[in-house]
Amino acid sequence: MLLECHAAGTAITRKEADLLDLELDSQIASIKVSRTQSCVEIAPDHICKSALVCKGSFWITCFAAVLDQVNPVPMGTKARGTIVFNELVKNGYAGMD
Repeated sequence: MLLECHAAGTAITRKEADLLDLELDSQIASIKVSRTQSCVEIAPDHICKSALVCKGSFWITCFAAVLDQVNPVPMGTKARGTIVFNELVKNGYAGMD
């Protein structure tokens, strides 16, 4: 829901970003155990565009990208987008060419 609001131009607050960070951790853990999670479905084009990711990206990729934009990780820490990408590859959702 917050990604839809973000795509419509509503800013995500610091508190919302903190909650979303916890939710992202939960979603990352869930992709390791279940292939039926909605977070690994393809996000609509307007969500991908607002998250600044490629059209046809997974919801979880958009989620991580938006969080990296609104609440950047400290220097020397892996970006959420990188963590999500690595987990998607490791769990067979995305391949390396």
